[in-house]
Formats: sequence, structure tokens, C-alpha cells
Amino acid sequence: MAEAAATEPAKDEGPAGEPSKPLEDQEFTTMHTITVDGTKVDYTAKVGRIVLHDGGEQTKPKVAIFYTTYCRDGVESTRDRPLVFFWNGGPGSSSVWLHMYSFGPRRIVFDGDPLYDTSRWELRANEHTLLDIADLVFVDPPSTGFSRVAAGEDPKQFYGVDADAAAVGDFITEFLTRTRRWESPIVLAGESYGTIRAPAVAEYLQRKPGLVVDGIVLISSIMDLAGVTFGVGVNLGAVGYLPSYAATALFHGVVSGELETLVAEAEDFAVNEYSVALLKGTRLSEAERTRIAARLSALIGISPEFILRSNLRVPLHRFGKELLRNRRRTVGRLYGRWMGIDTDAAGESFEHDPSMSMVTDPATRAMNRYVREDLGWQGDRDLAYRPMADVRPWKHRGTDDQHGMWTPNLEVATLLRTVMNKAPHVKVLLQSGYYDFATPYFAAELTFDHLFLEPERAQNITTARYPAGHMMYLHEPTLAKMRVDLGAFITTLR
Repeated sequence: MAEAAATEPAKDEGPAGEPSKPLEDQEFTTMHTITVDGTKVDYTAKVGRIVLHDGGEQTKPKVAIFYTTYCRDGVESTRDRPLVFFWNGGPGSSSVWLHMYSFGPRRIVFDGDPLYDTSRWELRANEHTLLDIADLVFVDPPSTGFSRVAAGEDPKQFYGVDADAAAVGDFITEFLTRTRRWESPIVLAGESYGTIRAPAVAEYLQRKPGLVVDGIVLISSIMDLAGVTFGVGVNLGAVGYLPSYAATALFHGVVSGELETLVAEAEDFAVNEYSVALLKGTRLSEAERTRIAARLSALIGISPEFILRSNLRVPLHRFGKELLRNRRRTVGRLYGRWMGIDTDAAGESFEHDPSMSMVTDPATRAMNRYVREDLGWQGDRDLAYRPMADVRPWKHRGTDDQHGMWTPNLEVATLLRTVMNKAPHVKVLLQSGYYDFATPYFAAELTFDHLFLEPERAQNITTARYPAGHMMYLHEPTLAKMRVDLGAFITTLR
């Protein structure tokens, strides 16, 4: 798939039995002002869709990618003005979470602590926006947000690691061409599955149009699926989760101690004793099994008996149900500080993730109003913005396999290593939360430990941890610190 071209509009995908609409380039512009750190910032917001076409002669529209961009006014030259492309994960997620909760010029603010109540909120000017130091582009991959696949085209052609990276990479190429921003420092910022997308897009851009991005930001990273996998011969999941289990048990008062001290102890035990015990399997003596279970229990607050019955491996679905079972509560997957209530306190798996369900409604409501009323979006008036889309099955990297991506041998860390080795100036920022079970911070850091980068490349990686979960920015003190760290990172590029 190549860049967009001005050709006959295609038809938009639509609900079965309903007439579809033309798929065409669209853009709507509004002017705004915000105050950041006491400085007035005038900016231009644009919402639109860029239609990407088939390769070769570029005559056949394939997909329209929806975007929202914020650019500061009065900038003398964009050559030194960073341009940051944001996207979330899923796969199948729009960028609504980063857009509505983190670094855009407007942000959802809750009346109380979102750990307990997300029903009362409003959209306010965001003092934590990055707009004072960089221009921002929020990207919705195919079938999410207002991005749509052309009628007659199979949406599944975009549902896979490689195809998704190509679509987003082609969008970036076309966007830079239309906005004349080829000379700007380019940053790719992805969250969750977006941290699989970011290295894949960076490698695609480096290989296809020959564009080397300047920075890659990995928010809640999972470049190697082995880090969240439990199975025969796959031990990295159990090792990678352990420190986050300990942090969550501490937060809920099941174990005692100080956060950084406890997770440091858990990390040391995980790599020096626990990993060896898991590797031994049934070769482990009964005395060793008992000792390992007791130490695990002291760290994560689960009984030694339960740990022994689990063969020293406590998968997330069991931990989330067991930790607070005596309180008849569960803990969240995206955010271990959140608590949920199931039908009963029996069973071995939680029924839903409270840290996801409680933040979806505000984001959906806010985005559907904001994009139309504040940003002037007039396309697809009769369609709702899609926060999430069903993109199953998702193709594995480099294959037509339709069995899905959740296998322990999917990784893109080697793509990141390729990008960094080919371009010495590329810098990477890893931002992780202690209470994140979707993409545990320790597993993400272990991934970098196994890239075996040369020292001059490894020094381009910055790691930051925060006392928050998967969507770290929901915790406002963490959002403020993330903004400082991300701002410092961006200003070091070039």
C-alpha cells in the first residue's frame, strides 16, 4: 500500500444493509489558546482523514486514516519543532485514551479519585499537555475511531503486525508530505500494543521511504509476548509479573514494606532464585519447592499452599482473584490498584477488569462530543467514534497465520535493535507503571536486557518507572512526572 493520491472517492464501509458513503480526504480546522506553565500558547487543531491507496499506480482507495493534530502557532521554523505521533494499542484500540487522558490540550478530569468513582468528570484545559514543546498527532489505525476501510475491501487485510505497521507508516509518510514536515524531529509514541506497532513502524519507515525517526516512546511496553505468557517451557511471564504482584499486594495492605525496597527485593529474587527454580521444573526438590513458595508468599501475599498447588506459577487471572478473595474483591488487570466485585468469591478468575470498564464510558462520551463541537468534525455525522474495534484474528508477524498474536514467540524487540543499530542517533524512552499487569514493567525491562546492544547504543535508552498502572496518566501525579520526563526526552533529540 502506497501513499494517498487524489482519485475518485471510494465507498466507506458501513453496517450491513445500509448504503455506504464516499471515502475521501477530509480536514476541519479550528483555532485555540491554552496556558502552559504560565505561558499563553496559541495553536491550530485539525481533524481529518487521509485516504491511502493501493500500490503501483495509486488508483484504488483502500483505507481512510483518521487523525487529530495540534500545532503551535507562531513558530518561526518547523525544522527544530518536534512532531510526535501518538497511538494506543489493543490491537483494535483508537487513540482515545492518550488523547482524552494524557498529553493533548484538553483532558478528562474526575471530580474525585478515579480509583473509586469515574461517574463525575469534565473536559478541561490540560496543564500537562506537551503542546508548548512539540506538535502532536493522534492517529487511529484502520477500523478504529473514524478510520474506515473502503467498501469492497476486506478490513482483515489490515489486521496484523506487518499490515498494520505499513498502514500507519504510509499515513505518516503522507502526513509529512502534505504538511511539509519532513525536516522536523519525528517521535513515535505508542502505548501497550502500540509499543509493538512503534518499532514495526520505525523499521518500516527506515526500510521503505528511508525515513529514520528521531525518538521512540514506549508507554507500558510489551515488545515480547513471552513477558506475559505462562506455559510449558515459558518462564519469563512468571518472572516478569512477580515485582508487579508484590507492588500490588503492598498497595492493598496484604504485605508490608516500602514500595521501591519491596520491588527491588522481588526483582532480585525473580532473576537469581525464582527463575532457576522454574527452569528446574520437577527436578526441584521438595525442600526447595517449599522454600521458594514461602518466599513468594512473603512477597506477593498469596498463601504458600496456593502457590504450591499452582506449581510455583501464579497466572494473572488467579492472582487477580486470589489476592483479595477474603474481602470478596478482585484487582484490575490494567491497574492493580483498582478493585472489582464479581458475582461471588469462588472460582479462579476475575469476571471483568474494573480498571478498563470504569474509564471507557467517560472517554467515549467526551470524544464524541469534543471532536464535533470543539474541533469542528463534520464528517460521518451519523457514525459514532469507535474507541475499540474487533480486529480478530490478528496476524502474526511475517506470516499469514490467522491463529492470533498471543503466542510467546511474537516479538518486535529485534526490529527496534535493527533501527537503533542502523541509526546511532535514535533515542528510546521506556515509561512503565509498577501496578500494570497488562504489560508488566519488569518484563519490559528484561526485554531490553536481552537485546545485547553495544554500550554506545544502550546509552540512548532511558527508563522511567511510576507508581501507577497501565494507563499511568490516570494518576495525575504520575501524569505530571511523565510530562516532565517526556518533555526532557524530546528536547534532547537532535
